[in-house]
This record gives sequence, C-alpha cells and structure tokens, in this order.
Amino acid sequence: MKNRSTLLRVPARWKAGLLALALLVAGLAAPAKSYAVTSGPGVWDLMIFGNYDLVSPNTGNAYSSIPAPLTSPTWANTMQNGYGAGIGTAYWFNDVLALRVMAQGNFYQLKSPATGSMESAPLTGGLEAKLYGGPDYYLYAVVDAGAAYELDLPNNTSPTLSGKGSTSAWSAYGDVGLGVNIDWVFVEVKLAYLPDSIPHSTTSQNALWYIPVTAGFNF
Repeated sequence: MKNRSTLLRVPARWKAGLLALALLVAGLAAPAKSYAVTSGPGVWDLMIFGNYDLVSPNTGNAYSSIPAPLTSPTWANTMQNGYGAGIGTAYWFNDVLALRVMAQGNFYQLKSPATGSMESAPLTGGLEAKLYGGPDYYLYAVVDAGAAYELDLPNNTSPTLSGKGSTSAWSAYGDVGLGVNIDWVFVEVKLAYLPDSIPHSTTSQNALWYIPVTAGFNF
C-alpha cells in the first residue's frame, strides 16, 4: 500500500510542477504592460495631429488701400475654413513644463474660383505648461512662435495678390491656447496669428488670425 500511495503522490507533484512551469512560461510570453507616462521629468513625446482651422469672422481688410468706391474684402469673405496636419515632439523638464517643436501644413480654399487657394506651413517652437492633472490625464496651456512659409499665394486676378508677383513668401507666426491630454489622445484649441499672411503686398493690409482646433495622438 505504501508503494501504491507513493506512486499516486508522484503524479500530483508532477501536475503541480507542470502548472507552476506553465504559469511561468505564460507570464514570460505575455506582452509586458507599458508603464511609460505622457509627462514627467525627462519624458519625450511624439505628436501626430490634424487641424481644422476656423477663419476669423472679423479679421479686417485683406487690402486696406483699394480705391473708393470699391469695397475691400475681408479674410472671412475671401477664404474658406482650412484644414491641415502636422507632427511634433516635446521634452518634459519636470512634471509641469515641456518644450515642444512642431511642423505643420494648412490649406485654405479661396471662395472665388479664380483666386485658387493658399497654403501655410508653420514651423514653431513653444512651451507647454500643465495646469491641472496627473502624468497622463491633464489640462494644459500652450504658446508657440515661429515662422510660416506661405505657398500658392493668390494670382493676379485676386484682390489679395502678392504685389511682387511672388507665389510664396515667409511670414511670422504665433499661437496661444488650451489643451487636454487623455492618455495617448490630445485636443487643443488655439488662437493663431499671421501678421503678414500675404507678403510683398504693394499696399497695406491687416493680419490674418484664425482658430486651429487640433486633435491627435501622443506617443
């Protein structure tokens, strides 16, 4: 009976050993959970995003020196709302403040078929400051500044033509706004400013400002 009992106990030990081994193998084979956070000292973020750009309803005259009795058009009645996309990176100095660099492109269709379109490519550096929240879920403020390369400027049939006949030029650029980060997704609403959106004009003009609504992924 002793031998029989011993024989019965051995398979049970094997089963326990095999179960422990199976659990160990499963633990090693399972994908490890990532504990990387979105913000914090020394953290790098990669941002990929899209924009929808709301043209200001009251940006003033696109051309302010058109002879009377002609009416100078505003940006709002000259340009459609725009859209675009971009990529950026951010480095967090601490739990609150990050430096970020971004490149993006935006496209605006002009309302008159004869005047075509305008494209703007801002290249910026800026600061992101956390206002409330933790490492992955937080509200933040942002300010960016840089330059925008304006492409495809309206042709000579446009009321907002480039005075020197150029179809491209640089303009300064700046924006300020608020954003919310929800783990790997972020949304921003900003006020953007182009002080010379149609450069090389032979007559004076007012700047263009617009409201970019941005949504994207934060890796």
